[in-house]
Amino acid sequence: MKKLKPKQIAWLIPPAYLLHLIDEYFSGAGFNNWYSSVFQVDFTINDFITINSVGFAVTVLIVILYSFNKTNIFLIAMLGSLFFINGLVHPFVSIVTATYSPGTLTGVLIYLPLGFLIFKNIFPLLPEQQRSLSVVTGFVIQLIVALIAFNM
Repeated sequence: MKKLKPKQIAWLIPPAYLLHLIDEYFSGAGFNNWYSSVFQVDFTINDFITINSVGFAVTVLIVILYSFNKTNIFLIAMLGSLFFINGLVHPFVSIVTATYSPGTLTGVLIYLPLGFLIFKNIFPLLPEQQRSLSVVTGFVIQLIVALIAFNM
């Protein structure tokens, strides 16, 4: 099999995000209801759509800009880190809460392999400091999104 180029890998990110959103929306009672129940907050479907509309738009914009050499590969590594972390968070929270976190299926089957593909093929193209920074940035974004959802 021919090795994927960084720009080809980047274009795997938006469809992965879209499939994950579909999984979160349709699995069980839906991610927003699960999140509301587990964390005792009022996270509505509109909140879910708003957060993910912004996230998806930013993701697509980053990939487009990268494709036209208008942004650094660091942002692709950061998205890979964010997706990989999200792929780990879903099953972890499912185990801790003894509930099924909608999105776990695509988190494990799509986000983890995509994150690994990015770690294997994109990370070596970055200086060491940017590799670490992309992981930290992905983690911080995951945390910020969770806190925004918690406080909507």
